[in-house]
Amino acid sequence: MVWCRKNQSTLTSTEKARFVAAVLALKASGAYDTYVQQHMNFMSSAHRASAFLPWHREYLRRFELDLRAIDASVTLPYWDWTVDNSATASLWADDFMGPNGRPLDGQVMTGPFAYSGGAWTLAFDGPALRRRMGASTLAPTLPTAMDVTNALATTPYDLSPWSDGSSLAGFRNTLEGWRNGPQLHNRVHVWVGGSMNPASSPNDPVFFLHHCFVDKLWADWQAAHPAEGYLPVMGGPVGHNLNDTMQPWAGLGTNVAPAGVLDHHALGYAYDTEGICAPTRKFFDDIATSKFRDDLPTFKFVDDRPTLKFRDDIATLKFRDDGGTIKVIDDGATIKVVDDGGGTMKAVDDVKLPGLDTGGTVKMAMDPMDPIRSQDVGQGPVSRAMPFVLAMPHHSMAWTSTFPGSLEQALAGLEQQLAEYQVALGQLEAAKAQGSLGIDGERQLEALGQEFEAMLAEHDQLARHGEGG
Repeated sequence: MVWCRKNQSTLTSTEKARFVAAVLALKASGAYDTYVQQHMNFMSSAHRASAFLPWHREYLRRFELDLRAIDASVTLPYWDWTVDNSATASLWADDFMGPNGRPLDGQVMTGPFAYSGGAWTLAFDGPALRRRMGASTLAPTLPTAMDVTNALATTPYDLSPWSDGSSLAGFRNTLEGWRNGPQLHNRVHVWVGGSMNPASSPNDPVFFLHHCFVDKLWADWQAAHPAEGYLPVMGGPVGHNLNDTMQPWAGLGTNVAPAGVLDHHALGYAYDTEGICAPTRKFFDDIATSKFRDDLPTFKFVDDRPTLKFRDDIATLKFRDDGGTIKVIDDGATIKVVDDGGGTMKAVDDVKLPGLDTGGTVKMAMDPMDPIRSQDVGQGPVSRAMPFVLAMPHHSMAWTSTFPGSLEQALAGLEQQLAEYQVALGQLEAAKAQGSLGIDGERQLEALGQEFEAMLAEHDQLARHGEGG
């Protein structure tokens, strides 16, 4: 089981309050200042070389575990500074990180981490928390989305001499911000300013949200470049090779090497943009893998043709594909409604339909909301079977005339499905109106709307036939 780290901008007021309370409790216990001191004492282990990302991943993990020991509902949020990129962003509200410092000396005067509140006295470089957002000419603005995109496209992980050269073009040095710096990670420290500048920068709780986003970017890079491993394996500075133990944990009796923290899921957490953290809402639960809205790789409503499925009857059933493989009812890999004109298209001769065949190849269309699967007629009784209406009107009408009650059953099934579509469309439209749908959601909305219109047309065709009969 993993817990999920969320974008701070999505936290509820309760989640913010619980996170702040856990941080204040950790500060009151003295443990928070231990993290500040560790960062100060082991700067060479944690910066300007290859272990920058592994060191901070372990550092954040231990900090998060301490917070969760206080409140198990708390996870470490991240600050996407490409989006929340001003001193007026909600991040800096008095109910969360608190605001910029006053012009005189940068002291933060309000919010939970203000010195005047009595709960946040700095043990190092204090006593008051200070911020001077955007005041430095080296970093008047925060990094942009394009800066992040370019960094994520950079390979390999690091380059010899595994240091902080301004022209060293590996991913780690780019993300840390020494390449043409200060950029990315370094630029954020300089932009916030005040207490975020010296080695005691964890004095500002926003340090942990900032580094959480840096860790997320490393996780994103790892997912985008699975063939790119950690470097150097050996021959780099002590403490920065793949299997070198990292300080201060080695001195505390725990051997933690970069190799041991490469898989963040194995460490117990994931990010809210990863499938493992996504909701598992389902639209049609025909079998366990059929899903309308999810980012797991098992169900695709709008996707590349070879994997697209609408209802998962068996593994080969597809709703829309390249023609040669499209199937509406899977009666043993032969029945097709649309094909490439070859000899396998079934429409007139031996097409299998409910009630027209008693052999072992007939499949009924399934109730999409029923976990009970339709069975082959030849293998036993069919449970909750619903007839499928062919797209060719003359066959549909002949079928409904021959089998009394089948028209009403088909209409009832279509009406149920139309109602389900309307619910799903309503949810997507609501998300669109709130601006939270995204590009993938827009595609889902468009595709679902097309399917709804097609099903509605089929329903109206059958209804007109019933009125005419």
